[in-house]
Amino acid sequence: MTSSPSTMRHVEALAQQLADVLAAQHELYGGVQRLLQQRRDAVGGADLERYSRLAIEEQRALAEVYALDTRRTALGVELATRLGLAKGASILEISSALPEGSRARLEGLRGMLKQRIEETRREGGILRAAAERLAQHMAGVLQTVRGALAQTGVYGRHGRVALGATVASTIDLRS
Repeated sequence: MTSSPSTMRHVEALAQQLADVLAAQHELYGGVQRLLQQRRDAVGGADLERYSRLAIEEQRALAEVYALDTRRTALGVELATRLGLAKGASILEISSALPEGSRARLEGLRGMLKQRIEETRREGGILRAAAERLAQHMAGVLQTVRGALAQTGVYGRHGRVALGATVASTIDLRS
């Protein structure tokens, strides 16, 4: 790496941009976590309309995360090249080649983002398990109702309840 003042200013500017992207991703993942918690609450209340609406919001937030991730990768490649590192250098490797101020900020943001991503994954796993339990419960309820409707009793000739023929039926749970 050339250490001319203009090159160092450019590297510092790139490092600042990378730090800004990491901070923005951290905030977005925080929003995704809040949406996941709200979706988990919707599952708990079996509010499928709210669950669907929140899932759409989550997809929008994740699209923003993806766009920032693309920007982060491009900045990382450019910084690695300017610093004489391999193109695929990690943020930790890049930060270790930077001056102390930039290094500390990038490493701090990297650590915070990594923790937030792990928390988001954990929350997503909890939501997935809750949604699966709700789906299994609803399938059980539908099976019970279907079984009850298929075995509907009718009054026979002698005034007693007799089992009727199996009835194929459906129930509109949205109405």
